[in-house]
Amino acid sequence: MGGLRTKIPWTFWTMTMATFAISGFPPFAGFFSKDAILWRAYSSPYGSWVYWAIGLFTAFLTAFYMFRLWFLTFFGKYRGAAEEVHGNAEHAGHGAHLGREEHGHSGIHESPRIMLVPLVVLAVLSVVGGWIGWPTALGGSNYFDKFLEPALHVTAPGAGAGEISETAQAQATEHSEEGGKEVLFSTISVAAAGFGLMLAWLLYHRRPELPQRIANRLDGLYQAVVNKYYVDEFYAAIFVKPLVEGSTRILWQGVDQGVIDTTINSSADGAREFSDVARHMQSGNLRSYAGWIAAGAAVVIVYMTWMGTR
Repeated sequence: MGGLRTKIPWTFWTMTMATFAISGFPPFAGFFSKDAILWRAYSSPYGSWVYWAIGLFTAFLTAFYMFRLWFLTFFGKYRGAAEEVHGNAEHAGHGAHLGREEHGHSGIHESPRIMLVPLVVLAVLSVVGGWIGWPTALGGSNYFDKFLEPALHVTAPGAGAGEISETAQAQATEHSEEGGKEVLFSTISVAAAGFGLMLAWLLYHRRPELPQRIANRLDGLYQAVVNKYYVDEFYAAIFVKPLVEGSTRILWQGVDQGVIDTTINSSADGAREFSDVARHMQSGNLRSYAGWIAAGAAVVIVYMTWMGTR
């Protein structure tokens, strides 16, 4: 990819709105949801500045990797030229009957309207959808909180009118003090998103050679990150490989092949050997048949004599 903003402009602009929204820039929808989450992570009864700091760092990472994706996909030089030329050369021998299919397979083009229209709708909503939750601290009315207030607001049971009035005044004062702090926190979160944007711009647009140089310097740490801290390898060594080995040696080779298959095969071999012996008894020789009859009669006589003498 790379340099696709002029080739697929509709996709570029919808992706641009989505990128700014999920990164938490105002007035996009993602800003209001991120602002609410970060503020509650700090100000709620179970909140803490630690939770807020973790959320803030996560917001920075989100902005960084989203703008990395944005710059690598739509800016710079198109990096698929060699593959496209090679692909066209391969398809050239297929003949003209491919027509539009060959162009659709190898050429860069916008998605059909059935895909673009939902993208445009979602892009518009990512811009204006969050305005319903514009916080009071930032000059809004926060209609979303008001909509949920009847279900979430709790009033102390049995409180008189004077007590309710005093409570309301105390809450108003508290909200006023917290409003200034919320504005500060919102500014910090936007700054974190802006820092993620600038870092992605520097590394993947302005100086695209820097990531590889940084990776070469970090070496072992970079390899650990690339391999996801070897969590998959650890999981495979501790759980997957022993389970596969156990099922192979015990269940397959031991139980399936050693017990079940051996029992069935032995039964079949025994039946084959017995039928072979019985088959040889049918020789077609009258003297052989007479001998078997005499032997059988002798066995019957011996048995009856033994039973009679008991």
